Amino acid sequence: MTEVHIRQGNVRSGFTLVYHELFDLYHPLIGDKATLYYTYLLRYRNNEQGGDSYGKSWQGRKGVAEKFQLSYSTLPHLDAILEASGLISIETKNIGRGRDKIYYVVHDPLDRERFREKNIEIEARLVAYIAENDKAKHLVGKVLKAKLTPG
Repeated sequence: MTEVHIRQGNVRSGFTLVYHELFDLYHPLIGDKATLYYTYLLRYRNNEQGGDSYGKSWQGRKGVAEKFQLSYSTLPHLDAILEASGLISIETKNIGRGRDKIYYVVHDPLDRERFREKNIEIEARLVAYIAENDKAKHLVGKVLKAKLTPG
């Protein structure tokens, strides 16, 4: 039997943990752009316990659109896809300048067992959103696209 040696490489603080389930289970449903957007929100999630902003990210849409070359019209669709998948919840707060500030409550992906229990429900929410917003169909993942394509 082969001996396994695990060596600790260059270890740093200031990193973001990405669960395997994000790529293995969610990505085939939510697609590339939603996965990228989620990891960006996760990177800026406040992980300091205590206080009102724990678990929230409030990165502005302008920065996201510019950084990843996304159109502003795509962002609400990505928000809805991530919400339907249970990866985020959205809260708004009136800041008095004629628009609300968006706060993303960024949830960790479900583990494999819980995902399998909720998969039908997640897919149903995604399919319902796509049925109402046909322009978002090109954003979802390959597995979901295949289920949406007749024949």
